Amino acid sequence: MNLHIITIAREYGSGGRIIAQKVAEKLGIVYYDNEIIDLAAKELGIDVDTIRKASEEKTSSFMYTMSSSAFTLPLNDQVFAMQSKIIRHIAKHDTCIIVNGCADYILEDYDDVLTVFIHAPFDSRVKRVKEDYQEEHDDYEKFVARKDKARSHYYNYYTTKKWGQLTNFDLTINSDVGLDEVADIIVQLYQLKEK
Repeated sequence: MNLHIITIAREYGSGGRIIAQKVAEKLGIVYYDNEIIDLAAKELGIDVDTIRKASEEKTSSFMYTMSSSAFTLPLNDQVFAMQSKIIRHIAKHDTCIIVNGCADYILEDYDDVLTVFIHAPFDSRVKRVKEDYQEEHDDYEKFVARKDKARSHYYNYYTTKKWGQLTNFDLTINSDVGLDEVADIIVQLYQLKEK
């Protein structure tokens, strides 16, 4: 198998984005995250902040009723379709890491992909959001739980799989092992599968 794509999905606060950046640096490959959302925004001709908000939410039936016609999908669906198109394009032309909650599903028909899910105990994630991410919130526990719930709903809505299910991924790993250690494990698995 000649791997050239790593997809990383993660629980909020698990350090998945930081781990992905470390892996990209160690392997000398490109890293995509919000860049995919920005490309989707540019393609749709819509404000980046509007697209980022839409990319985290599933379409509601109310939104569909209000915005749909025979030729127009709701914004959330347009964003998902555009992100899917961009992710597939990147996968055909680049060796890279893609941090996107649905990339494992979008690229499930590709043979040269290593899919990873990064998780951590809830308390560890809350602590990381509070101390490392330096985000200001009244209730960190509720904030982290809400972010996970939104990711879960989004993934479950747009895919035929269940968010965080072990069988969706080649590797699921607890980031409490250490961010550098997890990055090293992913690099080793990538290199092993590449041979």
